[in-house]
Amino acid sequence: MTDVYEFGGTGPVLHIAHANGFPPGTYRPLAATLTDRYRVIGLPARPLWPGSRPEEVADWHPLADDLVRGLDRLGLRGVVGVGHSMGGVMTLWAAVARPDLFRAVVLIDPVILPPHWLLLARVLRRFGRTPRPSLVRGALNRRRTWPDRQTCYDYFRSKPFFARWPDESLWAYVEAGTRERPDGGVELVYPPEWEAHLFATIPTDVWRSIPRLRAPALVIRGAQSGTFFPQAQRRMERMLPQGRFVVIPDAGHMVPLERPAEVGAAIREFLET
Repeated sequence: MTDVYEFGGTGPVLHIAHANGFPPGTYRPLAATLTDRYRVIGLPARPLWPGSRPEEVADWHPLADDLVRGLDRLGLRGVVGVGHSMGGVMTLWAAVARPDLFRAVVLIDPVILPPHWLLLARVLRRFGRTPRPSLVRGALNRRRTWPDRQTCYDYFRSKPFFARWPDESLWAYVEAGTRERPDGGVELVYPPEWEAHLFATIPTDVWRSIPRLRAPALVIRGAQSGTFFPQAQRRMERMLPQGRFVVIPDAGHMVPLERPAEVGAAIREFLET
């Protein structure tokens, strides 16, 4: 297990669980909106551990177990668990398994797909096929090296996926998501093989955990999200009647990176009112 990423701040601990493919440091702009009141940390998920291999896990449950063990290792209790995308599922499962660790959870565009899609995913897997194969192919075909970080930044800036990202978020990703190579260039920190494996093993059993969540919950969705759909939010609202739900306009699945100030403000309002 790698060391905890410290964003800074003092006060109650707030943990950010990152999305598939995006190391903790990517969330620096979001963390900056919170560090005046909280000590913000991020435990790197297993794909970022040296020597880890995708075949170690058959699904995402071990990553949630890793989060529990990481918080235990740090001796933390009463944590505010913030999780984005994959990190949202990890945080949900960790809070259900160990409610003593969390005083509140914030699930940001979690990978909680509509039940009919998950039924199709189970059928496809039964016949040896991968749901959402385009995501898997995209990860495996991802460019991995650049001559320097400026070239890497320019490369990502030209991609539609990053069109809504402010410069500070994109630079945070470039700086956190690449490391220097012996030849002077930079390469991706997050192995595309891990990213592809986690896309191929998107959980189909997450809905059963939602009614078991006891911690106060805020759920944030990007209005244009292609992952956490309105019908999934409505179903979740019925299952978590005490939860709070916020939709951030003009944002997609990467809402905490596209709109870090708005997401940070929503988190603060939830925690402080």
